[in-house]
Amino acid sequence: MWSAATGLRKETRPGNALRLKLVESPCMKFPIKTCAICSEEFELKPGKPGFANHCPDCTAEKEEAAAGGAAETTSREQQAARREAMKNLLYRKDS
Repeated sequence: MWSAATGLRKETRPGNALRLKLVESPCMKFPIKTCAICSEEFELKPGKPGFANHCPDCTAEKEEAAAGGAAETTSREQQAARREAMKNLLYRKDS
């Protein structure tokens, strides 16, 4: 009997107890991709964050850059200034 998950084959012979034999099974390899940014080859593994054509290093750099930019634009002072500017533009009187 064959178990694909463990790669073990159960063998029974007359007069012998149950034996487990490790059998080499062909395993599927991850596809090799080329990064669209740095042209480096990498293995595309399941659960990799980011785009399928970006290597993990470039994905990490983009995430860090996005996180740094988001912190600057969401400050309370900038939000208050935007609200004030919109209020002035919408409700100003043309005289």
